[in-house]
Amino acid sequence: MPNEFRHVQAYQHLEKGQSLESLGLLDEAMLEFKRAVEADPRIATARNALGNHYRRKGLLTKAADEFRCALHLSEDFESCFNLGGVLAELERYEEAVELYRRCIELDANDPAAQYELAYCLCGTGKYSEALQLFKTLSEAHPDDWELHFALGDCYIGLEDYPAALAELQRAVAGAPDDGEKSQVRQALLVARRHLEFAAYKAVNLKDRLYVDHGAVVLGTAGDDGLTVAADKDRAYSYADVAVTLARLLRLIRDQGWQITAACSTDESAMPLALALARVLEVPVLPVDQLTDEDFTLVIMGIGRQPELCDVTLERVPGKMISFAMAIAWPLEEDLVTDVVGVHCTGSCTLPWQRGPNRATAGAGHSALTGARRSARTSATALLRALAASADEPNESAQHEYYERHSLLRFYENASQLDKGAPERSPGTDERPQA
Repeated sequence: MPNEFRHVQAYQHLEKGQSLESLGLLDEAMLEFKRAVEADPRIATARNALGNHYRRKGLLTKAADEFRCALHLSEDFESCFNLGGVLAELERYEEAVELYRRCIELDANDPAAQYELAYCLCGTGKYSEALQLFKTLSEAHPDDWELHFALGDCYIGLEDYPAALAELQRAVAGAPDDGEKSQVRQALLVARRHLEFAAYKAVNLKDRLYVDHGAVVLGTAGDDGLTVAADKDRAYSYADVAVTLARLLRLIRDQGWQITAACSTDESAMPLALALARVLEVPVLPVDQLTDEDFTLVIMGIGRQPELCDVTLERVPGKMISFAMAIAWPLEEDLVTDVVGVHCTGSCTLPWQRGPNRATAGAGHSALTGARRSARTSATALLRALAASADEPNESAQHEYYERHSLLRFYENASQLDKGAPERSPGTDERPQA
């Protein structure tokens, strides 16, 4: 009798939750679904309902637990589909693929399950199988811009860039708003950048970050600015940093960027910001003093945490160009600054992060004053090294690289992409020589 009472009580909470949900009272509904699960954990519908609310709040692991319990209780389409969705969000694509295959076994004609299966197959690198699924869906829904977007991504994965361009151009034409068009344009740029390298593989760091991210890689002392390799356990000198800054300043001049402010992401990047601001004759401003009218050069020293970098960049108003002297996170991360000096691994340091110029004052105001004094001293040393740096014999070749490969991430003529901007014929260019 007590179990029967709890079972009835659970369904009362479930029905109340569903009623509250229909009225848009989502938090109140979630509380009722929790009560339903507590009253009787064996009701799959309550588990699915609670899992959906955990997912809505971004609590993906909790959502997965609820959906998995629902699946054990009732191996139905809804439970498989829900668990597959949250596992895909957690990038556990192999597991999600198996769940979506089960969904299709239960309902072979469900287009949502077919789409999600194809999406997760892309996540596992099985582009050929995903392509066939997306093609079938696109034939049934030829005006669905998202399917053309998905087909374009598949073709990029299969390195069929002309086919990717055709699908992505259809996608951008059909995308309903500027935000979605912007996503498609980024994929269009990736396909076009790959076509620029059709005659040869993108074999060095500079080529790779340009093709995959539309980023500029400058290099530093010891390379020619064209063939750039990653550094490991390097202690950069003032002369090394000066070479990178000289290349950055030439890029700013060549691109015609009218920088109005410099912004340091943290104290360790302040010497770079002060030196660049002096040369560019602009102020160094904190993020909260920047305006929508500014064109800001956002400066990072050695970036080690892409998440923190992303948060900082999101706070910058108006136009900006982001520059990191070095990035030290794996290149598999989906975040790269617009301009990169070098990619480094291991223990890499900038000259003011060691030695007598490093601030060692006590806590509080004296520490802050010491850090600022050290930053000014380091910036002066940087400016001296910059003034002493010699012109590079291949400066024209470095300039020509970005004339030939001009589809940078901050490419401003995005509207031309919708109409199929004129392109160079793939494979007709030779690599610039140092």
